[in-house]
Amino acid sequence: MSTDPRQERTLGQLVASATEDLSTLVRSEIALAKAELSGQVKKAGLGGGLLAAAAVVAFYSVYFLFTTLAEGIQALGLPRWLSFLIVTVVMLLVAGVLALLGVRKMKTVNPTPEKTIAEAQQTVAAIKSATAHPGTTVPAPRPAWDRKDLPAASTPTPAVPTAAAVDPSRDA
Repeated sequence: MSTDPRQERTLGQLVASATEDLSTLVRSEIALAKAELSGQVKKAGLGGGLLAAAAVVAFYSVYFLFTTLAEGIQALGLPRWLSFLIVTVVMLLVAGVLALLGVRKMKTVNPTPEKTIAEAQQTVAAIKSATAHPGTTVPAPRPAWDRKDLPAASTPTPAVPTAAAVDPSRDA
C-alpha cells in the first residue's frame, strides 16, 4: 500500500469530489433546460401576441358591424352603409389572417425540453452502468489538487500525529 496521498484519495475527498461533480451536473442540466425552453417561450409569446391582436381587431370590428346594420336599416340607401360594410369585411379578414398566423405559430411550440431529457437519461444510464459494473466505466479526471504532474512539495501532506506526540493526559 502506497503512502503517497496523490495515489489514494480518502473517503471524504471522494465524497467531496462526487458532490461537486453532481452539483456541476445539475447546474449544467438546468442551464440546458433554460436555453432550450427560452426559444419555445419566445415562439409562444409571438403566437399569443398575434392571437391578442386578432381579438382586438375582431372586437373593434363588431362596432363597425353594428354601425353598418344601423345605417343600413335607417337609410336603406347604398352609399353610406356600403362603405361601413366594406370596412367591416376588411377588418374581419385582417382578424382572420392574424388568428390563422397565431394558431400556426402556437402549433410550432414544443414545450418539452427534449435535449435536456435525453441528456438526463444518458446520465442516469451512465450512473446505473457504473453502479452495476464498477470499474468498467471511464472515471472522471482527477481534480487539480490531486494531479500527479504537480510537484510533491506543492501538495500539502496531512499531519498525522505519531505515538510520541500524543499527549497521554488527554486520555483521562
